[in-house]
This record gives sequence, structure tokens and C-alpha cells, in this order.
Amino acid sequence: MTAPVEHIVQITSLAYGGKGVGRIGGKVVFVPYTAPGDEARVEIIEEKKGFSEGALKGLVTPSPLRQAPSCGLYGVCGGCTLQHIGYAHQLEWKQKILEDSLKRIGGIEDIPFDPPAGSPEVFNYRSRARFQVEGGRWGFFEPRSHRVAPMDDCPLLDPVINDVFARIKSIFSSGKAGKAPPVFAVDIGSDEAGDKAVAAFHVTEETGYPWEGLLGEAGRLKGLEVWAGRPFRREKGERVLSLGDVLLNYEASGIRYGAGISVFSQVNRPQNRALMERVVEYSALEGNERVLDLFSGAGNLTLPIARRAGDTVGVEDSPEACVQASGNAALNSIVRVGFIASQAVEWLERNAKTLEKDGFDVVVLDPPRGGELSAARALSLLRPKKIIYVSCSPPTLARDISLLAGRGYRVARAGLFDMFPQTFHIESVIRLDLQGRPH
Repeated sequence: MTAPVEHIVQITSLAYGGKGVGRIGGKVVFVPYTAPGDEARVEIIEEKKGFSEGALKGLVTPSPLRQAPSCGLYGVCGGCTLQHIGYAHQLEWKQKILEDSLKRIGGIEDIPFDPPAGSPEVFNYRSRARFQVEGGRWGFFEPRSHRVAPMDDCPLLDPVINDVFARIKSIFSSGKAGKAPPVFAVDIGSDEAGDKAVAAFHVTEETGYPWEGLLGEAGRLKGLEVWAGRPFRREKGERVLSLGDVLLNYEASGIRYGAGISVFSQVNRPQNRALMERVVEYSALEGNERVLDLFSGAGNLTLPIARRAGDTVGVEDSPEACVQASGNAALNSIVRVGFIASQAVEWLERNAKTLEKDGFDVVVLDPPRGGELSAARALSLLRPKKIIYVSCSPPTLARDISLLAGRGYRVARAGLFDMFPQTFHIESVIRLDLQGRPH
């Protein structure tokens, strides 16, 4: 059997996704867990037409950017990709990756960036997480697989989540509450207001398990949901049970919120506050504008905008999120706002004629990771004066704003918000101003 061939590779940069970038004979190679400045021993594990995938076998000369990872599961668990790089350097490289994506993919240059907003906390910042369950193992998936890396706690999580996770795992493992149900995933979120947590259990079938007992046995667990579905499906399945208080409460910009455990909300609360303030700043509202917020969730960005605008409309495809958003508006006595349960692009297309006539001055959109090219295309026809695009994916952001730039919009301001220290994820906000009809 031929021994694997190792190459000495100079790592010169980082790619979106967290892999180091080097070259072997002029061909690009991507190597996880390396850092710019590393001289690394690399084994090629996959050859592709334009690049190679490599595995780090050792370091000849370590980069000065390196630090010792804080987690003993780093490299085994797939949750983190940048713990081996000091945080200041993580932030610096995320900014470079964002700028490069906008230039290389979107063809957008000379963008007026505000200074990147680093996270006040680089550990213990996550206020919610999904744990996977497989064959008695509880934890996160290993890199590029559906195998579960068993874990007891995670340094990225709010300590309340770690505590409740440990208690739930112990209860199910011990059989104290009866035969364990067929759980394949558990979402746990922490409640900022009361040092409590909420959990959503995803099961393949409901077996009559005595879920009520968990509210007492699992310590700070104040509420839970049970969803019946199948692993690895995009659909959430069917909610079959809800017990206790399942709202996660938090406050930001003087507004009180409640968002259900199964409704999207940002996981880094200090950074979410900073993001909200920046979106309001970029909107530059004077008090009489009509504002549209697409993918509005439970009103996270909609409500601080509605306090400063004339009339505000939030469009969100989750009816449950819309109900919670309306409740949050009432809780904070914000009246000139309404929420519509609809898929964003369908709503834009269905109301195109009315929207072209009445129009919106400002549109905010915060789409899922895949971006929303169809929404960008529809917005380019409605021609609002300003578009505030919140993105968690530089490649899809670059694609979407490239379309808008070709249809009369100019990037006026931009900023990076590091919502996820120790990981490759990049959150950003871009303001586009209408410049007139495209040529």
C-alpha cells in the first residue's frame, strides 16, 4: 500500500468557510484548521478540476496568528472553524473575505465600509443552539458529516443552555422519567429576562413520554415543545405538544421582545442590539417614510424602525412569527406597523401593481443564508429610495447586490457584524441608494 504523499504548503489567506488557502504547483488547495502564515504539511484528500481539498498533517512553521483552541473537541465537532486563530485576526480576515466576495463575485469596488463590529463576548455568547442525538450520543455533528460528536457542554453557549442540556441528557440517559422517546434533535434557547431556558424536542414519533416531568427535573427549563418529523429534512415537522412558557424574552433598543423557541431570532444578543441600531442609522428616517421589512420574523428589526417611520409593514412566511411580532408591537405600544404572513417574493409579485403605485421609501430585508435573488429582482422594479440588506452569507449578498447595482442602485454604506466568533460565519449590513434609471 502506497503511503500518502505530503506536501509542504504556504498558507497565504482564508476562504469563506474558514479553510486556509495555499497552492501546490500553482493549483489552489483548501486546508481546514490552518492560518495565514502557516507553513504546513498537507495531504491531498480530494482533487477537483480547479482546486484541491487538503488535510492538515502537521506544521513546519506555525503562523503568528495562531492561538491554542479553548475547546477539547475542536476539530472533532464541526461547530467551530477558527478557534485556532486569535480573535482580532479572525475579525480582520472576515472583513477581507467580505470585501473580496463583493469585489470578485459582485463586481462591487470602492465600498465605504464602517469599521467592523467585533463581538463583546467571544465565548458564551450563543443564546440558542440545536443539539443532535444519535445512538445515545448527544452533541453537534462532526465536520462534513451526520455523525454526532458526543459532548457535555460547549464554550460558545450561554451557561444556562449548557446546564439545561446536561440535565436533559442525564434524564434521558438514566431513564428516570421512563423509556427515552425517539429524539433526533433538541433546540435549547436561553431567556434573557429570567435566567431560564426553553427546549424544542424533535422526535420521529410521539410515544406518550411524560414530558411534563422535564419541567421540574431539568432545572431551569420553563417550557418545551415537541415536534414530530424526520431527521435531515428542511421542514420542521408537526408540533404535537407545547408545555409551559415557550417564549424567549429579550430587550433591545428599549423594546421588549418575545420570540418562540421555533421562531428565528439572532443568537448573539449584544451584537443584535448593535445590528438593530445600525439598520436604524442606515435607514435615516425622518418620521414620515413608508418602510417595508421583508423576512421580518418576530419584529426584531421592524419595531425599532416603526418607532421612527410613518407606516411600516413586515412580511414573514411564518404565521406564528407574525402573531408574536404583532404581540411585541402591542407590548411596546407601537401602533403604525402591521405584519403579513406570506412568502416574501410571492407577496411582492402578487401586489406588484399596488406597490408600484403606492411604493415604499425604504425596504429592509434579512433573508436566509441562501439570499433572495428573486426578491432583489422584484425590489429593483419597485425602486425604493433605499434598500437595507442584512446578510449572513457574503457570496449570496454579492450576487444579489450585483443585480441591484446593475439596475440603478449604489452601495452607500456597509458594515460587518461578527455574530459568530470562532466560526466562519459573517453577518453584514449594506445600504443601497437609488441613483436613477439604469442605462
